[in-house]
Amino acid sequence: MDDLDPKSQEVLQLSYEIVQLIEQNVDSFNDEETEEVITSHETISFFLEQDNVERALVEAQSLKKYLIKLTQK
Repeated sequence: MDDLDPKSQEVLQLSYEIVQLIEQNVDSFNDEETEEVITSHETISFFLEQDNVERALVEAQSLKKYLIKLTQK
């Protein structure tokens, strides 16, 4: 991952926001929701390891939306 690439920067920013959402709401997640978050995180990590930043970005955006949805329930 090229840290100067705008998409890489966006993945990093989203990752920070995702961590914040998790930290603020982890106690309200049920087991199924927690598993979904973990699986999504592993997917993002996999695509970053494969240098597929575009796919990691899509997955990070999706996870953030999911977390926001969970916090609004």
